[in-house]
This record gives sequence, structure tokens and C-alpha cells, in this order.
Amino acid sequence: MQNFEKPVKTSQLPDQPLPGKMIDKLGSWSVKAQHYPIFSQTWFRYRALSLAMPIGVLGLILLVLSLVIANDKSAQVETIKPYSMFTAIFVGICLNLLCGRWLATLVKKRQWQQKKETAGIAIALLFGFIVSYALLSSADHFLDKKVKKTSPETRQQIQNLTKSDEVKVGLIITDEEERKSHLFNYVFWFILLLWWGGALDFRAYLRQSREMKDALLQEQLEQYKHERNQAQMRLSVLASQVEPHFLFNTLSGVRAAMLNDPTRGVAIIDHLVDYLRSTIPQMRSDGNLMLTTVRNQFDSVTAYLNVIRTRIPRLSFSVTCPPELETCAVPPLMLISLVENAVKHGIELKKGPVEIHVTASRFDAQQGAQLCLSVADNGVGFGASSSGSGIGLSNIRERLRQLHGNDASLELNMREQGGIEARIVLPLNVLDDH
Repeated sequence: MQNFEKPVKTSQLPDQPLPGKMIDKLGSWSVKAQHYPIFSQTWFRYRALSLAMPIGVLGLILLVLSLVIANDKSAQVETIKPYSMFTAIFVGICLNLLCGRWLATLVKKRQWQQKKETAGIAIALLFGFIVSYALLSSADHFLDKKVKKTSPETRQQIQNLTKSDEVKVGLIITDEEERKSHLFNYVFWFILLLWWGGALDFRAYLRQSREMKDALLQEQLEQYKHERNQAQMRLSVLASQVEPHFLFNTLSGVRAAMLNDPTRGVAIIDHLVDYLRSTIPQMRSDGNLMLTTVRNQFDSVTAYLNVIRTRIPRLSFSVTCPPELETCAVPPLMLISLVENAVKHGIELKKGPVEIHVTASRFDAQQGAQLCLSVADNGVGFGASSSGSGIGLSNIRERLRQLHGNDASLELNMREQGGIEARIVLPLNVLDDH
């Protein structure tokens, strides 16, 4: 029994584009040049290779014409052979095709600013055009005056014929028509050389520059969105570490109070409800890049310190904010974290009366108006260190860096009367609180 295998279909659909690798392999030099920025070195190399065949064909045609004229035995003895003219035409066209583009490549290699680069490329192309046009015009003038020179006697005969009534049929080229022919010839060469000299390449260069600028802006926008999403994810993790840290400690205090003094436990729960009422809306908001107001943060701090005072009656505190700063924008949960650190590392470890003062103030700096949120206590502080290395303080520094870069900071200083003053400094911005 024979096994017949189904042939594998490898041909592509008629309208399906070829693979990119196949285009690179089979495409012409001109197609390969389109894969690089116009007037770049690689572009010029491929562009020159794409022009090599037309230049070679032109040279062959001029060489054949020279040989034909050289072997023309019917030519008059005084006729000047136009070898120099053909050479000038060949050199002029080569300069027109390559000189301006090569100079433009040198300009682009210097990597000037966009406007200066565009002007330099335009001047380079114009210079190549002028050189080639002058050379070809000289060759055309040479052809007209030397090869096709009309003697004075012939011109006089032509003028007599034009005035004679005997001429009924014929073609006579007058001086006026010859001038028109020369003008047409110059205009023809001007347009042709302007086209060959890189006018279309310059137009494509301008379009490519605009497209590349738009693509760069789009890439930067996408990069910004990506970085913003990464920052938002990072801040979500950081904030998720801050929120349970406070809640778990508070609930532990409630549990201890309910076992020993139910009345005090109920008071703690009441204050905890006030705290949750002020903070839960922030926790429910989408993403932790959200900003809240100083007033909301101070309400949360007041509720939190009321919870702590039911557990530590020797605590006294003050929360002070000028009315004009209540609507300023601040990241959520930062101030609570500072107050919690002051309680945990300073207040709880000190015997006797303790105090915490939370204030908001404004000051002017070189970068503009700044908002300062201060948490000062008279506790034991951080021992010999005032830098602070806890997870809460590290999170605050990271969030400030993500949100404001170098324009915001967290400062910790030892107080003369004992304890620590923690200060959050960030740009002052007003947030509409609806």
C-alpha cells in the first residue's frame, strides 16, 4: 500500500506582504535605504549603490555617442568633437546625484539641533545643485557655440530667406526662436537637476523628521504611562504595608482594654470608629497616588490620638492647622504613620507625662511655596540615632520620592527638650475637596 502525503503549502497569498527578512534580502538598494534615517551614512551608502546602475548606463550612452561622432566621416573638418562636453555632462550629473546628498550626510553626522540641521542640509543640497547646474550649463553653452556654431554668412542667408516671398514651405529658426529654445533648455535642466539633486529626498527628510518627533513623543508618553503604572503598583504595596500596621496595633490595644476595663475599651472603640470613618474613604479610593487634604489627615490624627490617650491617660496632644492650609494636598496615611512612630518609639517607652504636637505650616523656598507637616514628641526618641530606619519611615520616604522626586523630603531631628521632631516637607498645592 502506498502512502500519499499531502503536499505542504508554502506559497503565500497573492496580496500577503513578504516577510521583512525576505524584503531585506531581495529588495533593491533603494528599498534598503528606506530602512534608515534619510541622509544618514548607511542611507547614503545604499542610495549611492542604487544610483550606480543609472550612472553606469549614462556613461555607456555618452561613450557610444562619442565613438559614433568620432567615426562620422561626413562631419566637416572644422567641427569640434564634443568629448569635453560629454565628460562635463557625465561629471555634472554625477555631482548632481551624489555631491549634495554626501554633503547633507556630513551635516547630519554632526548632530546639530533640528532647525540648524535642516538649514544645513538644505544648503548642502543647494550647493550640489548649483555646482552641477553650472557645469551642465557650461557644457550646453559649449555645445551651442562650438558644435552647432552658425557662421555669419549662413545667418545672413537665413535673414534674406525670411524676407523673401519665394519661400513658401520650410522651417527657419530665427534668433528669437533660438533664444526661446535656450530658455526652455535652461528651465528643463533646472527642473530636472532640482529633482535629481535631492529635492524629493529633502521633502521626505522633513516628513520623516516630523514623524520621528511624533514617534518620540509617543514613546515618551508610553514610557511615562509605564513608569506611572509601575509607581502606582509600588505605592500600592507600600501603602498596604502602612495601613495594616496601624490597624493591627490599635485592635491589639482594644483587646487588652476589653479584658481589663470594658468601659475604656468601649471608649477606644468609639474613637476607633471615628478614625475609620475618616480613613476608610481614602483606603477605598483607586490607587495610592490619590491625594487627600490636610484637614482629612488632621481629623484622622485627632481620632487616632484620642484612641491612644484612652490607653495612655498621661498623654496630652495638640493638633494645629491654619485654616488656609486645610485644603492643601498631601498623600494619605503619611501623617498617621509619623504619629504612630512617635507613640511606639517615644511615648510608650517613657515614664511620666508625655506630649505630642502636630502642626502644619508654610514657608517659601527657592523651588516655591512649601508645606511642612510636623510631629514633635518629648519621648525617648530613637536612642543615639535620629535618622529613622523603620518600615513606616522608609515607606514615607519612598512614596515622597515617587510622588515629588527631590522636591519633597522627610526630616528627623532631636529636640533640645528631648524627643524627636519629624517633618514632612513637600510642594504646597491646593486640592479641591468636594
